[in-house]
Amino acid sequence: MKKGLFYFVLIIAFIGLITNLDNVFNMIFNMALSLVIIGLILYAIYYYFLLSEDERKYRRALRKTKRKRKFRE
Repeated sequence: MKKGLFYFVLIIAFIGLITNLDNVFNMIFNMALSLVIIGLILYAIYYYFLLSEDERKYRRALRKTKRKRKFRE
């Protein structure tokens, strides 16, 4: 009896997920987009306010070197 009730609840939950699939995907997409935006804002704050000018120059030089090596290979 307990197994039957358990499977019945699982079937109802599965049907509910299928009928609300567009809402679920929309919520996942919105959450992922929000996390990306928050991450970009935090990185911008870190890059422009917490790094010194010398550290920024060093990072820029590293990026340029990586690009040059990438195109050589």
